[in-house]
Amino acid sequence: MLWTLWRAILIEFWRLLALSTAVLVTVVAFAATVKPLADGKLTADQAIRFMVYAIPPMLAYALPFAGGFAATLAYHRFETDNEITAAKASGIGYGRILFPAVVSGAILAGGLWTLNDRVIPVFLTRMQEMITRDFAGLMVASLSQGESAMIGNTEIHADDVQEIPPKEDSPVEQQFMLTGVAMIETDAQGEIVIDGTAKRAWISMLPVWALAPEDRSRIGDDDATAVLINFIDVSIHRDGAPQSADRLVAPAIPIPSVFEDDPKYASGSQLKQIIANPDSMSFVDRRRVRLARGLAAERTLGTIQSDLKAGRPIVLNGADGSVLRVLGSRIDAPNERWTIGPVRETGAIEIEASPPSGRTDRLRAAGATLSPEKPADRDPLADQTLGNKSRFTLSLSGVRVLGSGDAAPTEIATTTYTGLMPTADALPDLLGRDSAALLELATLSQSQVPDSYVSQQAARLELEIAKLKREVLSKQHERMAMSAQCLVMVLFGSVMALRLRDSTPLVVYLWSFFPALLSVVILESGQQMIHQKGLAGIPVIWSAILGLALLSFVAYRGLAKR
Repeated sequence: MLWTLWRAILIEFWRLLALSTAVLVTVVAFAATVKPLADGKLTADQAIRFMVYAIPPMLAYALPFAGGFAATLAYHRFETDNEITAAKASGIGYGRILFPAVVSGAILAGGLWTLNDRVIPVFLTRMQEMITRDFAGLMVASLSQGESAMIGNTEIHADDVQEIPPKEDSPVEQQFMLTGVAMIETDAQGEIVIDGTAKRAWISMLPVWALAPEDRSRIGDDDATAVLINFIDVSIHRDGAPQSADRLVAPAIPIPSVFEDDPKYASGSQLKQIIANPDSMSFVDRRRVRLARGLAAERTLGTIQSDLKAGRPIVLNGADGSVLRVLGSRIDAPNERWTIGPVRETGAIEIEASPPSGRTDRLRAAGATLSPEKPADRDPLADQTLGNKSRFTLSLSGVRVLGSGDAAPTEIATTTYTGLMPTADALPDLLGRDSAALLELATLSQSQVPDSYVSQQAARLELEIAKLKREVLSKQHERMAMSAQCLVMVLFGSVMALRLRDSTPLVVYLWSFFPALLSVVILESGQQMIHQKGLAGIPVIWSAILGLALLSFVAYRGLAKR
């Protein structure tokens, strides 16, 4: 009789589970698809694919509630049909009657763990590939509807968009011609730094390996796809001053990846790899690169100080092959702008500028500052993409261009040289080191200058790594807790169905639903607490499971006594 009862309960439970899960997942997946479909960002066939890809992630939240609902209805039906009463009259206790719920809950818990740890990241990766592949289509759809499109930090609006097939031998995958273009570029803080218009613009999608070497080294992933924007007949306002150019080519921008830098979308093995190598996350790697640039600038500063002390000029190379030799008495570096002291004999800074043509110009400046360039300083009218080279800006004031022979010198108030590279550059070596090695070097540097740029970047890098480790820890505990919660919700629904045999199925489920919902809220709050505060949030996330398990035990004890 016992096996017959177990088989009947299991059949009823899994039948109800399949139906309730299908309904919940379909509704939630459709709800997630409605908005992008209504906005025109997804076509009909894309919406169907998007829903299919979204089903496994939605299962993580649907399975626990569907399991609790199926257990409630299955056991309530057997109780109201007096089959549980007959089993008790035959000497079968509640513990053995609930055995199918324990087995089913354990199977669901194991399945949900596998789903969270392996299956869901795969489907999210497919969603990422879909978004990447359809990036141009989504962008063009927005522009065609009169909306603006964001590409990197640049917001673009166009009166008309046309897709132009690329040449057969071109590496370009897709290209579009825009007319009547308006653009706005913002900085990291969201402030507008450039706004302007262009008669036309070409937007090309091409693999990173086909880009210029500096763009390739900056992006660092030859397998990725990038967007290249070429503006024609440009008129812009920068710093309140109007400027124009026949052509403006913005640095290539990698197509944004929605999921690659979020541990939420990594499998269990990938989470362990992230902890072992935090530099694999781009937001950590950006801080690592900034710290490497700061350390390289410090080494360059030390070399410059030695050269000037020994009476040797500073030698800086331009990207066009030009060479600048700057002679001063010293260099002071109280901040990120280094001040070069004048030569005693002339009371000025002596400069020799040798362009690629071979002519040498001699300049004499009353003041000179040298400052490291940073990626945030990119000027869209002059591609200052830094790549893996240290680059500096030399600003001169009170400049006199010395003529040859008896020619009178030319007076210039100020002049600036950008993109200058030192002869001995430590940056390539430093960029090849991981965060741990750079932080060790930064510790020695901070002991000399505590409030320097290097110390600031080292502190920010350590903060990002600590934040990443907390986030990974929160995801690991969240996945384990969600799996355990699936088992507990099935048991709680089963026990409540037996306790409330005289109530309607809906009332019974509501009594089990609201405590389960509260458990989910506490679980997610604990996950956020781990992310923000670390280990202090672990007791909170597991209290959600223990609390629901305790309620199940209390309800079961009352049932056994009855």
